[in-house]
Amino acid sequence: EFRRVLFRSADGAVPSCGERCDNRLNYFECCAANCDLGPDCGNRAMGRRRFARCRVQREHGKGWGLVSADGVRSGDLVIEYAGEVIDEATKESRLAAWTRDHPSDPNFYVMALGQAGWYIDARDVANQARFINHSCDPNCRLVPLNVAGHMRIAIVAVRDVRPGEFLCYDYQFDTRQGDRFTCRCGSANCRGTMKGG
Repeated sequence: EFRRVLFRSADGAVPSCGERCDNRLNYFECCAANCDLGPDCGNRAMGRRRFARCRVQREHGKGWGLVSADGVRSGDLVIEYAGEVIDEATKESRLAAWTRDHPSDPNFYVMALGQAGWYIDARDVANQARFINHSCDPNCRLVPLNVAGHMRIAIVAVRDVRPGEFLCYDYQFDTRQGDRFTCRCGSANCRGTMKGG
């Protein structure tokens, strides 16, 4: 449910929707229906597609990865995880078909959308986000975000990311086959699996 919010900076001079914005805290992106700030609003990056500049590049031992071209500040939007929105039955059917037809390829690109029974499949319809690899010590995290009434998945930096650094997040796979998804992140706290802890 949208709430009309007007947030101003502590000195009252510059309007902004920063970290204390009610919409942001409740995982809503601001829009005309829930915020009076218009173009001055700082909580409209997804809707305006203000993504960090990135490039696809080979990552040693992991296949393709995604690199930040200019660096990203902690808390900033990196990119949206985009793909085809599918239901539970379609997801199960596609995963079964992929396992049957490609038994030696465990790669898949299906992510829970944040609403029960809906998923994003980025195998055939996607953007660069599908190339972001897993790490047990990630520099990004996934944030489900309501944008104009539609759930979307934002990938947000959890710390400053240097130019040329590979982007990563913790996949937290929901699977009983954790041994099938070996982690190769090499971090000090590596779990050895991409399965959620």
